[in-house]
Amino acid sequence: MRALLSLFLLSAVVSPAMAQDGYPSRPVTALVGYLPGGAADLVTRKLAAVMAPRFPSGIVVENKPGVGGSLAVSTLAMAKPDGYQFAFVPNSNLALSPQVNSLSYKSPDDVTPVINIVNFAPVMLVPSSSPYQTLQDLLNAAKKAPESLSVGFPGVTTLSHLNLLQFERLAGVQLIDVAQKGWGEGGPQLLGGHITAAIAQPIEAVPYLKSGKMRALGSFSETRQSRLPDVPTMKEQGVAADFGVRYLIVVPKGTPAPVVKYIHDAAKAAMETPEFRKFAADNALDIAYQDGATAREAAWADYRKYTPVLKQSGLLK
Repeated sequence: MRALLSLFLLSAVVSPAMAQDGYPSRPVTALVGYLPGGAADLVTRKLAAVMAPRFPSGIVVENKPGVGGSLAVSTLAMAKPDGYQFAFVPNSNLALSPQVNSLSYKSPDDVTPVINIVNFAPVMLVPSSSPYQTLQDLLNAAKKAPESLSVGFPGVTTLSHLNLLQFERLAGVQLIDVAQKGWGEGGPQLLGGHITAAIAQPIEAVPYLKSGKMRALGSFSETRQSRLPDVPTMKEQGVAADFGVRYLIVVPKGTPAPVVKYIHDAAKAAMETPEFRKFAADNALDIAYQDGATAREAAWADYRKYTPVLKQSGLLK
């Protein structure tokens, strides 16, 4: 699915200095590895809209779901390094998926991190009609009848998947793990009664929590999320599964430094606008700036942290 997000603001777009060779002189494509309507898609579209004045020909958002969101990064890694494609990705795409899947990239060094945008932690949701009022209710039922309860998550080798595997191991329960292509698939399945629970990102959960259609049993975070203060962590409920998510922009390796800087500066300026800050606050996202070098170091730290967990879960031999 492609959507052209363009703001043809004649006077406003001329003022920012362009990078080398007149970049950007044509539309730029922002790749998203998940279905429309999910966290990555929603944040990318908002960010692209706010960045648009720096991109006179527009930013095209293209959804490429698959391989736990990593198909977009795999596509990007093979793209021409000219700045006309970037991807908005979770840290799992750089640090987790390449350890397990056969992709066109093998590590965080096979693309160039540009800037970290937001951080958050997944939450476990059930529909409001669910008999499970608390996490303990769900755990009690799962222990009485192993492999009778199903939990949806946005793709194999995502951090939601890793959190779920860690949750099952630490809680001593066996669930039916249902891999999906994103919240665009998981939300309807949960509301339709096809799965017992689902792991979602805060931006996906907030509308359903506010409307009363769903409730959160717990957050996969070290401490309670500031934007979701009433949702207890898994850790405080006795299950220390707490892998948080960072979303960042990456470009193909070898992209010229002036172009990388142009994208970085445009994204950083967008992050600092009242419009984007309100969007983040309304959707339980923490704005968390990191420059490209720091984001790369963080991705490698995650890579090393996830390796033993992947081995424990059997995903990595």
